Amino acid sequence: MLDITLLGCGGTMPLPNRWLTSLVVRYKGRNILIDAGEGTQIAMKQAGLSAHDIDLILITHFHGDHVMGLPGMLMSMGTSGRTEPVTIVGPKGLLEIVPKLCVVAGIPFEVMGHELSGRKEAFDVPGF
Repeated sequence: MLDITLLGCGGTMPLPNRWLTSLVVRYKGRNILIDAGEGTQIAMKQAGLSAHDIDLILITHFHGDHVMGLPGMLMSMGTSGRTEPVTIVGPKGLLEIVPKLCVVAGIPFEVMGHELSGRKEAFDVPGF
Protein backbone atom coordinates (compact mmCIF):
# COMPACT_ATOMS: atom_id res chain seq x y z
CA MET A 1 0.00 0.00 0.00
CA LEU A 2 1.17 3.50 -0.81
CA ASP A 3 1.40 5.72 2.27
CA ILE A 4 1.96 9.48 2.12
CA THR A 5 2.75 11.49 5.25
CA LEU A 6 2.56 15.26 4.86
CA LEU A 7 5.13 16.67 7.27
CA GLY A 8 4.87 20.35 6.44
CA CYS A 9 3.16 22.73 4.06
CA GLY A 10 4.06 26.16 5.40
CA GLY A 11 6.12 28.73 3.58
CA THR A 12 8.87 31.18 4.53
CA MET A 13 9.32 30.15 8.18
CA PRO A 14 8.18 27.35 10.48
CA LEU A 15 5.41 28.10 12.95
CA PRO A 16 4.71 26.29 16.24
CA ASN A 17 2.20 23.91 14.64
CA ARG A 18 3.15 24.16 10.97
CA TRP A 19 6.44 22.96 9.50
CA LEU A 20 7.88 23.86 6.11
CA THR A 21 7.38 21.84 2.94
CA SER A 22 8.17 18.13 3.14
CA LEU A 23 6.46 14.78 2.84
CA VAL A 24 7.40 11.11 2.99
CA VAL A 25 6.13 8.56 0.48
CA ARG A 26 6.33 4.93 1.68
CA TYR A 27 5.77 1.96 -0.59
CA LYS A 28 6.88 -1.68 -0.31
CA GLY A 29 9.31 -0.88 2.50
CA ARG A 30 10.95 2.02 0.63
CA ASN A 31 10.86 5.62 1.90
CA ILE A 32 11.24 8.75 -0.21
CA LEU A 33 11.49 12.18 1.36
CA ILE A 34 10.15 14.84 -0.99
CA ASP A 35 11.59 18.25 -0.14
CA ALA A 36 13.18 19.14 3.17
CA GLY A 37 12.06 22.45 4.56
CA GLU A 38 13.56 23.72 7.81
CA GLY A 39 12.76 21.40 10.71
CA THR A 40 11.91 18.37 8.58
CA GLN A 41 13.70 15.99 10.96
CA ILE A 42 11.60 17.31 13.87
CA ALA A 43 8.36 16.89 11.92
CA MET A 44 9.45 13.34 11.06
CA LYS A 45 9.96 12.48 14.73
CA GLN A 46 6.55 13.93 15.59
CA ALA A 47 5.02 11.72 12.88
CA GLY A 48 6.77 8.63 14.25
CA LEU A 49 9.18 8.37 11.30
CA SER A 50 12.96 7.91 11.44
CA ALA A 51 15.48 9.86 9.38
CA HIS A 52 17.56 6.67 9.34
CA ASP A 53 14.97 4.92 7.15
CA ILE A 54 14.94 7.40 4.24
CA ASP A 55 16.11 5.69 1.03
CA LEU A 56 16.01 8.67 -1.32
CA ILE A 57 15.55 12.43 -1.07
CA LEU A 58 13.82 14.25 -3.92
CA ILE A 59 14.11 18.04 -4.15
CA THR A 60 11.51 19.68 -6.39
CA HIS A 61 13.18 23.10 -6.60
CA PHE A 62 15.63 25.29 -4.69
CA HIS A 63 13.38 27.68 -2.79
CA GLY A 64 14.49 27.92 0.83
CA ASP A 65 11.26 26.48 2.21
CA HIS A 66 12.01 23.28 0.26
CA VAL A 67 15.76 22.84 0.97
CA MET A 68 16.86 24.65 4.14
CA GLY A 69 16.24 21.52 6.20
CA LEU A 70 18.66 19.35 4.20
CA PRO A 71 21.72 19.90 6.44
CA GLY A 72 19.73 19.07 9.57
CA MET A 73 18.12 16.09 7.88
CA LEU A 74 21.50 14.69 6.81
CA MET A 75 22.90 15.26 10.32
CA SER A 76 19.93 13.42 11.83
CA MET A 77 20.48 10.55 9.42
CA GLY A 78 24.14 10.39 10.51
CA THR A 79 23.48 10.60 14.23
CA SER A 80 20.88 7.83 13.90
CA GLY A 81 23.69 5.44 13.01
CA ARG A 82 23.18 5.41 9.27
CA THR A 83 26.15 4.14 7.27
CA GLU A 84 24.54 3.22 3.94
CA PRO A 85 24.59 5.80 1.13
CA VAL A 86 21.64 8.03 0.31
CA THR A 87 20.76 9.54 -3.06
CA ILE A 88 19.44 13.06 -3.49
CA VAL A 89 17.63 13.75 -6.77
CA GLY A 90 16.87 17.27 -7.88
CA PRO A 91 17.03 19.96 -10.52
CA LYS A 92 20.06 21.38 -12.28
CA GLY A 93 22.49 22.82 -9.74
CA LEU A 94 22.10 19.95 -7.26
CA LEU A 95 25.57 18.53 -7.98
CA GLU A 96 27.08 21.86 -6.94
CA ILE A 97 25.17 21.90 -3.65
CA VAL A 98 25.50 18.26 -2.47
CA PRO A 99 29.25 18.35 -1.62
CA LYS A 100 28.74 21.54 0.40
CA LEU A 101 25.88 19.97 2.33
CA CYS A 102 28.10 17.03 3.21
CA VAL A 103 30.76 19.36 4.64
CA VAL A 104 28.22 21.35 6.65
CA ALA A 105 26.48 18.26 8.03
CA GLY A 106 29.68 16.24 8.67
CA ILE A 107 28.03 12.95 7.82
CA PRO A 108 29.46 9.40 8.07
CA PHE A 109 27.85 8.06 4.88
CA GLU A 110 28.06 8.74 1.16
CA VAL A 111 25.61 11.15 -0.44
CA MET A 112 25.10 10.72 -4.16
CA GLY A 113 23.50 13.47 -6.20
CA HIS A 114 21.52 13.00 -9.39
CA GLU A 115 20.49 16.04 -11.41
CA LEU A 116 17.38 15.94 -13.55
CA SER A 117 18.17 18.02 -16.59
CA GLY A 118 14.79 18.21 -18.27
CA ARG A 119 11.07 18.07 -17.66
CA LYS A 120 10.66 14.64 -19.28
CA GLU A 121 13.64 12.89 -17.72
CA ALA A 122 12.82 9.84 -15.61
CA PHE A 123 14.60 8.53 -12.53
CA ASP A 124 13.77 4.97 -11.51
CA VAL A 125 13.61 4.17 -7.81
CA PRO A 126 14.15 0.44 -7.15
CA GLY A 127 11.09 -1.06 -5.50
CA PHE A 128 8.63 1.60 -6.69
